[in-house]
Amino acid sequence: MGSPRIDQTGLVPTYDRSTDVTGAPADAAQLPQQGTHTPAGDEADGKLTPRDPGASSGPTPLDDPVSKAVTQIQLGSPSQNASPVDAAKNLRVADAGDDLNLEVRNDAIHMVGKPVVGDGECYDLADRVLRSSGAKSAPDFGKVTKSRDQDYKWGTPVDLKDVKPGDILQFRNHEINIHTVKKITKTFPGGGSSVSKDENTVTLPRGQHTAIVLANDGDGTMSLAEQHVIDHATGKLSTTIRKNTLYTKDVPPTTTTRTRQEGDATVKEETTVTITVSGTIWAYRPQAKGT
Repeated sequence: MGSPRIDQTGLVPTYDRSTDVTGAPADAAQLPQQGTHTPAGDEADGKLTPRDPGASSGPTPLDDPVSKAVTQIQLGSPSQNASPVDAAKNLRVADAGDDLNLEVRNDAIHMVGKPVVGDGECYDLADRVLRSSGAKSAPDFGKVTKSRDQDYKWGTPVDLKDVKPGDILQFRNHEINIHTVKKITKTFPGGGSSVSKDENTVTLPRGQHTAIVLANDGDGTMSLAEQHVIDHATGKLSTTIRKNTLYTKDVPPTTTTRTRQEGDATVKEETTVTITVSGTIWAYRPQAKGT
């Protein structure tokens, strides 16, 4: 049976570490800049689609904790994902589920950083892991077609807030909107000052997509194993399975302030980031074969 074509979008490219972001991890996320074409994902024709028409020119670093918040939209650089992850690492006691869930979770996390499976579609990863774990897959719950309008069922429906590692997520028209306002105030000797403001909104859409839950942080963010996602080092679909972090609810405005000297002038930078989330996510708990 052919693997259905499923679109996945909505990842954030990586910050240039030459900027003055302090305390951020090596793969800290960066908002796309004007003049670049940030791939948002592949459409039905397989072409990468540029987004972010309103981004500003030049680097726009986000200081901690804002950079940390935005970073959580995409975690896992190619170097970090180059080797399998210890299945027991970072598994909280509260995350522990039944044996089948843990089997699915462990199989998925061991595949992070390895080459994509099947035809590279996001469907293929969930299908492969569920089958190898002795669980039912989407074809056990209904006919699987190649229609991009089909929303697949992967097990027993569960509420999103009750998701555990090993559960499967199915997305429909999921979007993350990142609104950034950067205000720069320069104060000169003698009391004179100047103020400039840069504002942009980045829309990161996910159309139809499937992912496996590795952890539920309980605050609206989840760690996922997924394929058919963008590798921002190349601007193309990743050739490896990746570990990413998903926002499932809004993040209220967060402002950070940084002060520096430019000659005799004192420069104050205030960066405010607001994240809004929309769309639908269905969560499913794996079912054992024969049940």
